[in-house]
Amino acid sequence: MWFGKGWREGAVSGTVVAVGVLGLAGAALAANPVKGATYSGALAAPRSSYKVSFEVSENGGQIDGLTISNLPFYCPGGGGAIPIKFADAPISKSGTFTSTGKYITLEGPLKGQLATKLTITGTFGQGGSEAGTVTSTWVKLHSCSGQSSYTAKS
Repeated sequence: MWFGKGWREGAVSGTVVAVGVLGLAGAALAANPVKGATYSGALAAPRSSYKVSFEVSENGGQIDGLTISNLPFYCPGGGGAIPIKFADAPISKSGTFTSTGKYITLEGPLKGQLATKLTITGTFGQGGSEAGTVTSTWVKLHSCSGQSSYTAKS
């Protein structure tokens, strides 16, 4: 069936407009952090007693003071709370960040050695919400390594 040149040009124009509208909608859905706000939340169950907190810089471009109230173990055992501080991290234009932390053994035969490396990734959502994942990789106790999701609000 022949629709002619005008039909094809109209179809192409309609497609360009539709793609442009979808692109704008996607940009509108990408959320930004609340500038200068403090965010707090917790890891998902069964580790909901582990608290996550951080601040967003005044210009909204960086995460500062990111901490977890306790080092996550994914094996039996543990002890008292071991708070972990993470490195400050830039926030991407799409509203995501990644930061790292570590725990150095404080006593015993492994004193002074790296015990675990941690990574936290986060994404800002609408209305001051943020969600992400904490990954803990134990250097010598591989069975204690694991991952938890978390949520935080400003």
